[in-house]
Amino acid sequence: MTSDDPIVVNRLFHDPVARLHAVLERGEGELERRRTELAEVRHALLQLSSEATAPAGGGGPTPVWERVAADLAPPVLRQLTERTTTTIRSCVLSLDVGPGLDEESVRHTQEVLRSGRVRQRTIYPADAMVSPEGRAWVQSWAEAGEEQRVSLAPPSDFAVFGDEAVMAVAEWGNPAADYVLIREPMLVAAFTTLFDRAFERALPVARDSDAPGSDLRLLRLLGLGLKDESIARYLGVSLRTVRRRVAALMEVHGAQTRFQLGLAAAREGLVDPVGGDDR
Repeated sequence: MTSDDPIVVNRLFHDPVARLHAVLERGEGELERRRTELAEVRHALLQLSSEATAPAGGGGPTPVWERVAADLAPPVLRQLTERTTTTIRSCVLSLDVGPGLDEESVRHTQEVLRSGRVRQRTIYPADAMVSPEGRAWVQSWAEAGEEQRVSLAPPSDFAVFGDEAVMAVAEWGNPAADYVLIREPMLVAAFTTLFDRAFERALPVARDSDAPGSDLRLLRLLGLGLKDESIARYLGVSLRTVRRRVAALMEVHGAQTRFQLGLAAAREGLVDPVGGDDR
């Protein structure tokens, strides 16, 4: 077939804009794949160089942690997820920044969760439930099988992969910082204990069907010692709505103060107050 063939000429001139867009999309996809591969190579080289410089015979001290640059974090996270066969414990400070927010990492992790090969438990910040986008994000992970809780004050941003490794922000409490990879068993166990205690004290996720929620839920939140502002953030409703509903509950239970409301709810077995300062 020659270059002046009518079929070839027609292909060249048929919707050239669409063809150029298609070529561009293919090029961008290939570039992204190459970036991921190069990031994985860089991380492998980092590990090999650390092993090469370690004292012979293993008699010297080994690094407690290694720093992971932000661009290396997503492929490292996917690798750790792939190697985990028990439970991933994830504590999140923000839905805006983090190594697991890119499309490929989300798809990969959710596929692993749906396969049932690994469990994932996650603590989200209460602010994540304020916007429709945040609630949709949390719901998508719930549908993948994730066990979820909400905290008004998550400890920091980190993830524990089984009993083998922890990936955490290099600056405690700063989700925009670089990351550190920790393999020291004692520190992995410490992070696991920290997460489990925070998860136990955190609140169940308030679904859209619960908002503004039942009177029983509101009474229990009040019984936990949460302020109106915190309850509003947790339920995803306005502060005015919370205060209006509390006033209505006080009227129903014949209470002049919130303390009296708590006593009335406790007498009826509606609440079981516990300390809620670290929720």
